[in-house]
Amino acid sequence: MRCSFLGRDLPYIVPDFSHSHPGTPASSTVLTAVPTPTPTPTPWPEHVTSNRERLDPYSVNMTHLELFNNLFSSEFLSLEKSERSDVIPTTIYIKHALTTPYLMYQVLAASAFQLSIRTPKLRKFYREHATGLQNRAISLFNESNPVLEVSPTNYVQMFLFSSLVGVHLLCDTLHHEKDSLEGFIDSFTQCLNVNRGVLAVVNQCKHLLHEIELGPHLRMSKVLVQWTDASGSECDALQDLIIAADISPSSRKAYQDAVLHLQRVFDAQRAASGNEIRIPVVFAWPIIVSPDYVDLLRQRQAEALVILAHYAVMLHRGRNLWLFGQGGRFLIESICESLDLTWQQWLEFPKAALLEDLTA
Repeated sequence: MRCSFLGRDLPYIVPDFSHSHPGTPASSTVLTAVPTPTPTPTPWPEHVTSNRERLDPYSVNMTHLELFNNLFSSEFLSLEKSERSDVIPTTIYIKHALTTPYLMYQVLAASAFQLSIRTPKLRKFYREHATGLQNRAISLFNESNPVLEVSPTNYVQMFLFSSLVGVHLLCDTLHHEKDSLEGFIDSFTQCLNVNRGVLAVVNQCKHLLHEIELGPHLRMSKVLVQWTDASGSECDALQDLIIAADISPSSRKAYQDAVLHLQRVFDAQRAASGNEIRIPVVFAWPIIVSPDYVDLLRQRQAEALVILAHYAVMLHRGRNLWLFGQGGRFLIESICESLDLTWQQWLEFPKAALLEDLTA
């Protein structure tokens, strides 16, 4: 199986990274679209040097050092509270990134993304770096793994990389694609397609992951893949909606599966100890939702949008985490505004969630 997170028809963004922030004389950030990605994995100096510069083994890229340093900031590490034992520590990512170039690029991309949220005046600068670094990471990953072959020597790095790519893309959409619901849906459905690649990697190595250092942090994920029957009531209205809808059998099946998975996500969150939002639970639904549902969502079908509004409740409950911000509120409000009165009765639960005063 070809392991490609981004289709080969998408442009590869090659950043000419500056060594200082915009506004200083030496600063410029140029993004060049190349039809097909063709980087060749080489030693680290070549990876971080502009193609137009003479190779200097002693050149230091100050922006990359800033991004690496940010990984240890209190803001970045705020996700790793002691009660969130299901979050994989940044130290584990760094440990494996130091020997795996594609993972290092993605880790730095995640840092740049977080800085794009924290520093509004430099948002464009950091987001361009986040995009460029991630595209380089994906290209390096595909070059290193032309066929998805998980082995005892690479499965940790592949799992860390694939899961971080999925998280990064989804969170970037939640923060930066809020000009319109249409634009958000386009970006979000692309994220869902990418997450199928994440699931392919996870499925290949899940039998190994619980035996190593990641094991204690994956217990919630293990619960999620061992679901039985859904028991909660958060999605009861959705079930009634799908039963009564005048839709094709294939659409009904796609919606029912999406609702069942979503209810199980709510169940898993409720079963977790404490009031903290469980980050792996929030990311579970986008990874396992079916391609048929994604297609219906891309078409802006009303039933698909109502289901997405219910998922946004989970995002909204995690609004105090920098990963999610106000993305959940944007989705709920935008979907409620886009649908006419016929659909408002099915949106009572998401609208009520906006009034909740929960800590996350």
